[in-house]
Amino acid sequence: MKMIDLPFDKDLAKLTQLSEQMKQSDDARECSRLADELLCKMESTTLSARRCLRDFLCPGKRAHWQHILPYPSAERCSVEVTRNGWTRIRLNTLLQSNRQYVTGYIESTLLQMLHEHRLGGGNLPWYERAFVVITEHTDKRRSDRTFDPDNKEWKCVLNALKGVLFEDDNSQTVSLILDSVPDGKGFTEVAVVPYFEVHKSWIAR
Repeated sequence: MKMIDLPFDKDLAKLTQLSEQMKQSDDARECSRLADELLCKMESTTLSARRCLRDFLCPGKRAHWQHILPYPSAERCSVEVTRNGWTRIRLNTLLQSNRQYVTGYIESTLLQMLHEHRLGGGNLPWYERAFVVITEHTDKRRSDRTFDPDNKEWKCVLNALKGVLFEDDNSQTVSLILDSVPDGKGFTEVAVVPYFEVHKSWIAR
């Protein structure tokens, strides 16, 4: 039987090592460093596993492809296209800080969600020009996860949508709104809206 080479094996061993180090550490600063390294390694390992394992996935029951993402019902990730042509995406995490090391996990997850939406028979609109509204549902008691707008890593969202919902993410194609709702729910909602729908309402005001 041919052995399958999994290039992320060493990453899994490193994750185990970091986990054990964190369990045994009683220094708060060292725990913080290990937690940051552990999260980055977990995200980059997930990306490596997605690239490697996607070719092994086969249709399961009812010809649906197996999930490369956590099941939406468990993780509350979803893609929806409304009757008026809005695309709404729910991501079960908040945006990262752009002052930290960014692994590409959120961008990859968004791309995979859109891909699975199409695989499931869903259609995605194409916008000649769009407003992208990114709303974080934050917890105001957790100031460590509530960043200033200029410190949020929102570019990964536009990078994931570029070429899928619109041609480019330049100022002629996309206008961006960053919003925050302190309701403590801990997820991010992305709405892509036809540009002139929003522009018309602003002019009316």
